[in-house]
Amino acid sequence: MLKAGIRGFIERLKELEEILTISVPLDPKYEISALLTELGKKESPALFFENVKGHRLPVVSNLLGTKKRLALALGIDPEKLFEEFPKRMGKEIPPKLTQDLSTKEVFHKGKRFDLKQLLPVLTHYERDSGPYITSGFSSARDPETGVIGRGLHRMELRGKDQLGISLLNPPLSEIYSKYKKMGQRMEIAIVIGMAPLIFIASILKAPSAMDKLSLVGGIAGEPIPIINAQNIDLQIPAFAEIVIEGFIDPKGKEVDGILGESSGYYMGFTKSPTIQVLAVTLRKGAIYHAIVPWSLEVDNLLYLVHGLDFIPKMKKEIPSIKEIRLVPGTFGSHAVMSLDTDNKGEIRRALSLALSFTNIKKVVAVNTDINIYDDQELEWALATRFQADRDLLVMTQLRGQPIDPSAAEGFLTAKMGLDATKPKTEGFEKVEAPEKVRKRILPVLQKFIKGN
Repeated sequence: MLKAGIRGFIERLKELEEILTISVPLDPKYEISALLTELGKKESPALFFENVKGHRLPVVSNLLGTKKRLALALGIDPEKLFEEFPKRMGKEIPPKLTQDLSTKEVFHKGKRFDLKQLLPVLTHYERDSGPYITSGFSSARDPETGVIGRGLHRMELRGKDQLGISLLNPPLSEIYSKYKKMGQRMEIAIVIGMAPLIFIASILKAPSAMDKLSLVGGIAGEPIPIINAQNIDLQIPAFAEIVIEGFIDPKGKEVDGILGESSGYYMGFTKSPTIQVLAVTLRKGAIYHAIVPWSLEVDNLLYLVHGLDFIPKMKKEIPSIKEIRLVPGTFGSHAVMSLDTDNKGEIRRALSLALSFTNIKKVVAVNTDINIYDDQELEWALATRFQADRDLLVMTQLRGQPIDPSAAEGFLTAKMGLDATKPKTEGFEKVEAPEKVRKRILPVLQKFIKGN
């Protein structure tokens, strides 16, 4: 699957009838994103846009728009995602240099070189400052350790041969700081369109001394194939659809860019440096991979990266926690947990601990008789078991997420925990038919549901 790259994953989705082909001509400026935004409000198939106005490259998106497809990319049963995935995270298999003999076209910086013509980069929302690459896997070498740092960073098209890159997160933010302090250029390579497992690795946390491709090699159980970049001294994932090579001059211009973010708001952060692009390499029949920032696909990715840190630690510290859910549409900031205990002290401790995690802004605690995936049951628990003057926990001046526009300077925010567990053991039993009857009618119920 690694050598098959993104194309292999697309073929697998075709076999599973999880991808739709759109043949209607659509513009990369607003139109494709508008369609994806509407579909991305709920679980929907991946989409392959074969007719993009003004471009020969097709666009594929919403590949990881469901947890089923996210788990498929990882090769894990969706029901065991947070049970199995952390076990693979502890392993490390270094990437392996290989040959990528697929036919390619190389475009070098020159008079006719124009990124906007080469790539169908989407302009997502009305007030975005320009087209943005949102699926670029970026690599740069640490000048002190020699380790290649990798990550996912948004990039704005700023002209025919320039990209602005938002460097907010390590390791690339720290690597760039070192080059800036030294007054030296930082070589950088961006890969678009690769095996989804490699793409997912770009958002995972890894020690600064570790190449993330070693981390994903451990997850895959085999070395990640890499190749030497053609114009700069970096090794990058092999079998990619598109490779962009260039450098950042720390003395170059740094400007603000605005993009509709995964929080659902337009956001500009610190001034972002400019990449001077040297060359673009396209695989024959290249496919452009796009991700719409405010969508369930991004929510699934945030669910994974936050959940890997949050869920195992919570369950280890509070054994009475049976299930945890990160609520869709909240970029991993709202959580619900069911606890098998009536000890109010332990429940309050669980709420406090959950709110100590940077990404969590709101958490609700319920008993195990509540289905935490049923929003109606959750609201019922809050309506009948929760009293704000008794069961509301508010904590202020805690660090939150940078993409929360309501946070104060330094991303400080107020957080709340809601105890919607039973106030007492008696008098709060849910009305239900006898268990034997429920089991007996289950086949009839399933047949009725399938028939409708």
